[in-house]
Amino acid sequence: MNNYIRYIVMLLVVGVASYFAHTLVLNGIETNHFWEQTDYTLLGMYSFGVGISLFVVVLTLLTQYAMPKNLGFMFLALMTINAIASYIYIKNGLNKFENDFIEYNFLVVFFLFLIFDVFVAFKALNQENNAQ
Repeated sequence: MNNYIRYIVMLLVVGVASYFAHTLVLNGIETNHFWEQTDYTLLGMYSFGVGISLFVVVLTLLTQYAMPKNLGFMFLALMTINAIASYIYIKNGLNKFENDFIEYNFLVVFFLFLIFDVFVAFKALNQENNAQ
């Protein structure tokens, strides 16, 4: 249970810190006015990212506990679900702007949480190998 709480708190810290850093960058390059022309918000993108990453982290840790030999396969399946859900979330915002504003912001969020998910899976696989 300790790993669950630790990774969830780490996910929230990464999400909040990244959101504020991303907001500061967008303010610095003065591109916030593009958000008014779309149905998406940066907060919505980060909320989606935290939600899907929370799903991946919890299922990865549950798989590590229940069936550690299948952890790699389960992680690949979760990444596939993550990619499909992300596409479904962002598909209406694609090609809205000539400068790909939505696409670039979403890719930053997507890869940030993808790296976090890979980190958690790496730690879970490494713990499994150390336990044997």
